[in-house]
Parts: sequence; structure tokens; C-alpha cells
Amino acid sequence: MRINLFYFKKLRLVFILIFLLQFQFIKASETKSQEKQLSELWKSAIQNNRNRNHYAALEDYSKALDIAPKNHLLFYNRGLTYANLQLLTQAINDFNNSIKIKPDFGPGYGDRGMAFYDLDQKDKACADFKKAADLEYKLALSWINDSKRNSWCIK
Repeated sequence: MRINLFYFKKLRLVFILIFLLQFQFIKASETKSQEKQLSELWKSAIQNNRNRNHYAALEDYSKALDIAPKNHLLFYNRGLTYANLQLLTQAINDFNNSIKIKPDFGPGYGDRGMAFYDLDQKDKACADFKKAADLEYKLALSWINDSKRNSWCIK
């Protein structure tokens, strides 16, 4: 029996997006107009995800990445959107990019682990859950300690 663990991501996604929007972590270094455009794309992507218009959100994130290609949060959130659409290979690619930019980003490892888990690549999933837990990503600890998973992934 397969469990769809992306339900937890949906809850987390809302909290992360609200937090990030509130503090406006996404900034373009080039110009004010690019910064404004980036902010508008970010808000649009969030709204599109809320309205379950995930493909439009993907477009917004992709356009934002054209402006800020070194922003790990844009890759991460686009990866979450791909995961919501069950496009797990694309999600893993975006989580990989997020981790390359910010190697100590626990959620990137945790959600990449969830994608590996759904692809039945449990060794990779376990390694990512453990790495996320080492980076003090508390949700990863609960995934490792889950009774349905702990037989194959013990901390």
C-alpha cells in the first residue's frame, strides 16, 4: 500500500509561502523593475497554487528563475509544485538545484526524499530524510520515525 506523503507538503507549502512572502526574501540584485517583476511573479505563483492552477504557477516560477537563477527558494517551490502534479523527476531536478545553491537547506533534502519515496527509491529517500534531519529539519525526523517507514529507514 502506497501512502501519498505530499499531503503534508501541501500544508507546509502554505506556511512556507506565507512566511516567505511576508518577509520578501526574493530580491533581484540588478534593478528595481526586475525586483518588482520578481515580486509580482512570486505573488502570482502563490495565488495560482492556492487556486490549484499549478501549471500557471510553474510558468511564474520559471519566469522568476529567468530573473533570479541563483535563488534556491524559487527552485524549491517550483519543485513542490511539480511534486503536487506528481511530476517527480522534474521535482527532484528542482530540489537538486535548490540544494546545489544552498547545501544546508533541510527542506530541499526532505522533499527530495519524499519524491524518491514515491518513486520507490527508498535508499535515496532514507539518505535524504537523514540529511534533512541532520540539518534540523524537524519534519524529516517525523518521517524517519513513522511506523510505516522505520523498518527501512532507521536513524
